[in-house]
Amino acid sequence: MNLYERDYTKILNQDELKAAEAYKEYHAKKGIKCTADAPERSNPNEEVRRFLWHFHSLFPNNYLYHLEPMKILDLEKESREFKKVIYSAKNENEIQSYIKTNRKWFIPASLYKEYNFAHHGAFLFPELSFGAEYVSDYCLLGRSSDGFSIVLVEFEKANVPFMMQTQNSESESVRKGITQIRDWKRWLDDNREYFIRSMGLEAKGIKIPTSRIYYCLVVSRRDLMDQTAADLRSQLICEMQNFKIVSYDRLVDNILAIANGY
Repeated sequence: MNLYERDYTKILNQDELKAAEAYKEYHAKKGIKCTADAPERSNPNEEVRRFLWHFHSLFPNNYLYHLEPMKILDLEKESREFKKVIYSAKNENEIQSYIKTNRKWFIPASLYKEYNFAHHGAFLFPELSFGAEYVSDYCLLGRSSDGFSIVLVEFEKANVPFMMQTQNSESESVRKGITQIRDWKRWLDDNREYFIRSMGLEAKGIKIPTSRIYYCLVVSRRDLMDQTAADLRSQLICEMQNFKIVSYDRLVDNILAIANGY
């Protein structure tokens, strides 16, 4: 699923064509270069600069333009609006509809703030299918100095308690999300290389070890969790490798934190 209305794999006009040629010429030069002079930074047209960042990325239609949060979004307003959504939504589908209908990809992308990668490139893949039966709500692909990492994300309900009140165990939505992620992990432990190939990563020379595949469950809200629930969450996280559970309020917080990019 592409993130944008336009196709960033295609050059649409002469301005983009000239800029693409300038990009190729600039980056082919040998020796020390001033990065401020690079066409993707120095072209006077903002839309052309955006095009260059996308066009020359690994996945142009799934690339998260790192300057967008600073220059386009009113992050305080977006944070308030999303908070209203998570307090009014009856199920996760309403939250997903809000994100996808309005192309507010920065909301799931804000999960990058939970991880120490994507400093050298961030990508988002909604509804990523793998295997014959599994679909993650979102897949984050990010690069750091160590290489690429992946996060597979499952959204569950926001308006549910984290724990069942009658017993010290997780609620149905939490259990459902954890079961889903356990299934993903079991499948990926056996089929990691096939998964990497099917995403088109191997063809681009990208190898991702099991240790850099992460899983994230987004569920419940802080006002629906007490200290006992918080302790249970910590226990559940500890029991699974490379696993996080975050509340929807965390996304509200993270939206504000992406002011300087993903």
